[in-house]
Amino acid sequence: MKIVFKVFSLFLTIVFIIGCETTTTLIKEETTQLPDEKQTEVKEQQQEIAEQDKETPKFSTAKMEKDVIAVIGKYTLTKEKYRIIKEYMQEKYDVKLDAEQEQEFLEYLINRKLMALEAREKGYAEKTDVKMKYEWDFDDIVSHDFYKDNIEAKSKVTASDARDYYNKNKSDFVEVKAQHILIKNKDLAKSIYKKIIGGESFDDLAKKYSEDEVTKSSGGNLGYFTKGMMVKEFEDAAFALGKDQLSEPIKTIYGYHIIKVLDKRQISFEESKDKIINMVQNKKLKNKFDSVLNELKSKYKVLINEDVYKK
Repeated sequence: MKIVFKVFSLFLTIVFIIGCETTTTLIKEETTQLPDEKQTEVKEQQQEIAEQDKETPKFSTAKMEKDVIAVIGKYTLTKEKYRIIKEYMQEKYDVKLDAEQEQEFLEYLINRKLMALEAREKGYAEKTDVKMKYEWDFDDIVSHDFYKDNIEAKSKVTASDARDYYNKNKSDFVEVKAQHILIKNKDLAKSIYKKIIGGESFDDLAKKYSEDEVTKSSGGNLGYFTKGMMVKEFEDAAFALGKDQLSEPIKTIYGYHIIKVLDKRQISFEESKDKIINMVQNKKLKNKFDSVLNELKSKYKVLINEDVYKK
């Protein structure tokens, strides 16, 4: 009998397909928003699984020691083992099991262990590909814990750290509201600049001449922007200007820009706090990661076949 066991279908998009179905309670009859043919298909699948469940032997229960949850063959699932496995799966998939889902998860663990016991008896554990996959999965788990203890835990950023960074880099936490006129021809850009200096309306000239089709209808208004959002030449010129000041034509890869700053304000620490913490922590994580990896590369010599690895 072919049975498909689905775990976490209520609260995960990830489905564990392991070869057996333990329960139909994971499949909810929420078919009202599906097309008619899809509803029919889902109902048929539910009916098929229900029939399979009727044939699936139920688990026996017995009085056991307080710290034991289940005995599966020669394997004892203790409360401590279950706690570690459950917490690992919840962290891995970012979920929280409710009481009903815990019951289903326990059934999943038992069925998984049953198949694992049988697989070991039949020699699956000695298969080369299984050994390689096991080695990879084990490395993934221990390296993840190593990363958390030796890199992540040592790269924490406090509000005080963020405040220090803000105070030292206040000029980076400024936003500018500006408008511009984009002209591809240098001489024309200079001519328009002279018209503005001479008193002609920036808005009117932008609507008439600007080659920025997105902003020309609004007089070249770019709204507010912060550092890092514009090309360097434009950014340098805009942030060097004060409120109501005008730039000469500035050359970028897009052409020549005449920039007028409409407003300029300091962004407060409170507005920037979360962004700063994330930014500083990411930087610390990268630096710590690079440092640790360099130490490990010195400790464990690494040689890669030049035929398969291109620098």
